Amino acid sequence: MKKQIVTLLVPLSLLSLPAMSLAAVTGTGSGGGTATSSATGTLIATATVSAKCVVDSTTNVVFGSVDPTSNGNYDGVGTIVTHCSKGTLEFLFVAPSMGGSSLRMTSPTTTDTITYALFRDASRTTAFPSVTGGTKTSQPGTAVTTTIYGRVVVAKGVNDTVASGSDYTQSLTATIEW
Repeated sequence: MKKQIVTLLVPLSLLSLPAMSLAAVTGTGSGGGTATSSATGTLIATATVSAKCVVDSTTNVVFGSVDPTSNGNYDGVGTIVTHCSKGTLEFLFVAPSMGGSSLRMTSPTTTDTITYALFRDASRTTAFPSVTGGTKTSQPGTAVTTTIYGRVVVAKGVNDTVASGSDYTQSLTATIEW
């Protein structure tokens, strides 16, 4: 069998063909049909998770009824529930809402005060921080309940001059530093 070679001259440039794809002109693909082309690219989904903390809730430190004429300790317990993004280093401290560092409950009807202290531990030996700074702890990304242990110490001559029949209070602010 002989092969015949035919040379065809096309007087038009491929660049001058309107709206035709190169694949359609060249007739590539099986069965003489039009081939499809594809290309791939890479994209990346990104998100930045910021370190963040919130105070979810608090319960008051309640000392109950205090007899200012008897010597002894009156203990109270409160809690602070915080939530930080996982792995966030946080430091929690409690200070009087009106400024200063003095822990003194006042009577709304007199100028009398009752002093007290806040602690980190049930044995009431480690003071609860009242100022910024200190050692930060890593948080698990779930709610954390921190117990605050309070103590009013009544000793002869210390609190025996406070007025009775009054509720003593002090507003405190819990702050998270991260």
